[in-house]
Amino acid sequence: MNAMNEMNFVPTKSIKIKNLLPFKNQNDCIGTYVLKNDSIISQYEIESKYSLMVIKLKNISQNCTFNNHQSTNYPTPGYFSTINEGLFEVNLSPEIFKDDYKINRIDFFSDNEINYQINNDTIKSFNLNFSNYVIKINNQDSKVIYSKIEYYGLKNINANIVLYNNEDKLYIFIMTPLKKNAPIDKNKLYDHLFGNNLLK
Repeated sequence: MNAMNEMNFVPTKSIKIKNLLPFKNQNDCIGTYVLKNDSIISQYEIESKYSLMVIKLKNISQNCTFNNHQSTNYPTPGYFSTINEGLFEVNLSPEIFKDDYKINRIDFFSDNEINYQINNDTIKSFNLNFSNYVIKINNQDSKVIYSKIEYYGLKNINANIVLYNNEDKLYIFIMTPLKKNAPIDKNKLYDHLFGNNLLK
């Protein structure tokens, strides 16, 4: 069974994030995947140059820890919902969106080292040049978000990634260029999200 059958895609609908006005132009939004009336994933095109995906995770514990690892060896068993991001695809375990599932630990595995711009309890902003990465929830191999390149002949993609912790929710923002081998400024995503847009 394809887990995407449980998720409905709604064109131009955007995730709403409390205390944050991430996008000045809502027409940047391509659409949102909705699960049981809850918006869980939105896709955007920014300035006709960048692709942006937002993944919302709920039930984040106050003591949730984040660890990053440089590794190319991690298992990804189970079945997934797959979302195409143009140059790469994102695969998600449906279990990470369950309402009764408390998230206490997040591990980020990537084949290249990440470079932090900001690293605190609320915001983690970093740059990554990747061919694949895995976000593992609660140290369980079957509860992951993982991405791999689908574009033929492309070895690596530059990305900005921001994790934004808001009350009991975690928003994962992944911004990549729309064209292969295109550059992306190291603060592009952070400035887009928080530059003059954070509600006081």
